[in-house]
Amino acid sequence: MDLPEHRLPASTQVPALVRQVQGAGGFATVLHKGSLWGAALLLVHRHGPFVGAYEKLPSLSGADNWRLAAEGEQPVSEFVNKQRRFDPDLWVLELDIAAPERFVPGFPAGR
Repeated sequence: MDLPEHRLPASTQVPALVRQVQGAGGFATVLHKGSLWGAALLLVHRHGPFVGAYEKLPSLSGADNWRLAAEGEQPVSEFVNKQRRFDPDLWVLELDIAAPERFVPGFPAGR
């Protein structure tokens, strides 16, 4: 099993994702700016009435895998606050665009 040689830091990935989503006519904003090499990237996704918080799970293969960690306004808010207390290096990004899997590798399709 080969591990990835290099990963871009969140400080590079997040602004690039914001530009891609905005360039496609969607909305993207950074709700919390973490450290240069933030240990985790949390994605808060909104489209239509659905609100969900997704977190990236570690993978030995190096592939990005995202899972729905919280759903609904209150649970998402509580989850984000808990994660920020646990990891102050965390980046929190909000997206509002159809089919975010087009922009986020490993993001589950259909939500």
